[in-house]
Amino acid sequence: MVKHARAAAPLGTSSASSRRAVLKSGVATVALMAFAGSLRAADEHLHDQPWAKWDYSKDKPVRGGILRTASSQYIGKLNPNHWPVLDWLSMNLFHEKLVITDGSFKPTTPWLLEEVHKESETSFVTKLRPDITFQDGTKLTANTIKSQIDWIREPKNTAWTAAWLGPLDTVEVIDELTVRWKTKEPWAGFQGVIANVPGYMMSQKALTEDAEKYEASAPKGTGAYIVEEASPGNFLKLKRNPDWWFAKASGNPDMPYFDGVLVSVIPDPAVRLANLRAGKLDILGVDKSQYAIVRNDPQLKVFRQSLNHVVGIRFNTQKGVLKDIRLRQAINHAIDRKALIAGTQFGLGRVASGMYPEDHWAHNPALNPAAYDPVESKKLLADAGYANGLSIKGYWDNTTGGQAIAEAVKSMLGQVGINWQVELLAPVALAAKMKDADYDMAQGGWPYIYDPDLPATGLYHPAGGFNFGRSNNPQAIELIEAGRRETDIDKRQKIYWELERVLTEANEDAWLWWEEGVLAMRKNVMGWDNEEWKKSKESYTWSHPLWFKDGKQ
Repeated sequence: MVKHARAAAPLGTSSASSRRAVLKSGVATVALMAFAGSLRAADEHLHDQPWAKWDYSKDKPVRGGILRTASSQYIGKLNPNHWPVLDWLSMNLFHEKLVITDGSFKPTTPWLLEEVHKESETSFVTKLRPDITFQDGTKLTANTIKSQIDWIREPKNTAWTAAWLGPLDTVEVIDELTVRWKTKEPWAGFQGVIANVPGYMMSQKALTEDAEKYEASAPKGTGAYIVEEASPGNFLKLKRNPDWWFAKASGNPDMPYFDGVLVSVIPDPAVRLANLRAGKLDILGVDKSQYAIVRNDPQLKVFRQSLNHVVGIRFNTQKGVLKDIRLRQAINHAIDRKALIAGTQFGLGRVASGMYPEDHWAHNPALNPAAYDPVESKKLLADAGYANGLSIKGYWDNTTGGQAIAEAVKSMLGQVGINWQVELLAPVALAAKMKDADYDMAQGGWPYIYDPDLPATGLYHPAGGFNFGRSNNPQAIELIEAGRRETDIDKRQKIYWELERVLTEANEDAWLWWEEGVLAMRKNVMGWDNEEWKKSKESYTWSHPLWFKDGKQ
C-alpha cells in the first residue's frame, strides 16, 4: 500500500528539499485499501464520509507483486517526531494516524480512532477501534496513546512536534480503548493536531527499548507494510503486513494487495523517468520539467494535481539587516513570481498570496500576491539607506530543482542591487542553519497544510518547532493563540484570515507559489480515480486500493 501525498504537515516548514523529496517519491503513491463499513462518530464534525460508499472499481482487486517507486532523497528519520523526515509518503506505509482529513482539509474522519467526542470546551474523549496491533505484536491501547503523548512532551526527547501540544493539560486513560484529553483552554485545533504528526501511532515497546534503532531502521507502526530493510541513501524496502487491522476490519484479507514496496533513492530526475518508462518503476511523482514529455505517453496514466504545499522564502526578522521591514518589502517586490513558476516550475504552480492554499478553508480570499515592482524595490532600498546595494546571506537545498530556484531568485534580487550570498546545502546542514537562525533570507514554506494552526504555530509562535527565534510578531502570536481557542468554525476562519493579513502586511515571509505535482503510473497499476481524489483528498487515498492488473508487474 502506498498512500498519497497527505498526512503529515510536518516537515513542515522546512524546506522544499523535503517537499521535493515528497513530490518526487510518488506525488501520490496511494492508499491501497478498500473500506467495507461505515465509521461511527459522536461529534458533529466527525461524520460518515462519501468515500465509505464509493464504487472502488469495476475491476476486482488482485493481490501480488512488489510496487516499485523512487524518491530523490532518502526518507531520513523513521520516527516522525524527529527531524529530518524527507519522504512522508513512505512514512505513511508503516505508521498510521488517529484521524484523517477530508477534501476541505478538515479532520472529519476517524481512522485508528472509532470515535471523537467533545465533552466540554476543555475536554475530549476518544475511543480506539478494537483489535489493532503494532507490527511487533503489541496492542494499540489507550495506554499507548498516553505514553506517546507524554514522550512527545518530554523535553529530553526533542520532538519537534511538542509545540503543537501546548494547549494540552492531561491525558487520562479511562479504559483499554478510551482516553480523555483535558486542555488548559478551549482548543479548536485538537482534532487537526491528532490528524497530523502527533497522531502517528508508534509501538511504545519498540520506542522504549531502542529509540535510536527505531528511528534508524526498525519503526513499528500499525500500517499495511513493515520496514524490512532501511539502507540510507539507497533504498527503503517494505513487506506486506499480514496482520493489518484494516484488512480484517473491512473483510478484505488480501489487503494490502501488493506483497511489498521498494522505494529506491534516485537523485537524477532523468534517470527516475527513464526507469519508469522502461518498466523498472511502476509509479512516480514526475519532475515538473518532464510533464510535457509524459503527458501523452501511451504507456502511462498521468495526472496533474493541486497540492496543499506552499513554497516561500523565510526571513530572519529578529537578527540582522532584515529586521527593517522596508528591506523585506524590497525583496518581496523584486521577485517575479510568475516568471519563477514559468522558468523553474515549468508552469506547474499557482502564485501564492498567503500561507494557506487558495482551496484551503483558512485562506483569506481578499489577499493579493506581492506585486513585482523593481522600481518600488529600489526606492525601498534607498529609503532604508542601501541605495548603493545590500548584501545578505542565506541558504537553499542542494537539489537540482533547489539550485534552479535559488539562482533565479538571486538573479532577480541582483537586478535591484541586492546581493544574496546563498549557500546550497544538504538537509542536515540546512537544518543546522535554520536551528541557529544563521541566515538573513532562506528557503521556507510548508508542505501538507491541514489544520491552520500547524504552520502558524510552527513558523511564527515563539514555541514553534521551526521558529528558532527568527520571528516575534505580537499581533500574529495573539491571533495564533486565539485561533487555537476558538471552537466556532466560522469565527475561527475569520481569525486565520486576519492572521494571513497581518503576516502579509508585516512581510514576515515571502510566499511564492502553491504547489502542483504530476503523478504518473504504468497502465498495469489499477485502482486510482483522480477525480474522486480531488473531491476528498486524504480520505480518498487512505480508503482506496491500488493493485497490479492480474496481480503481475
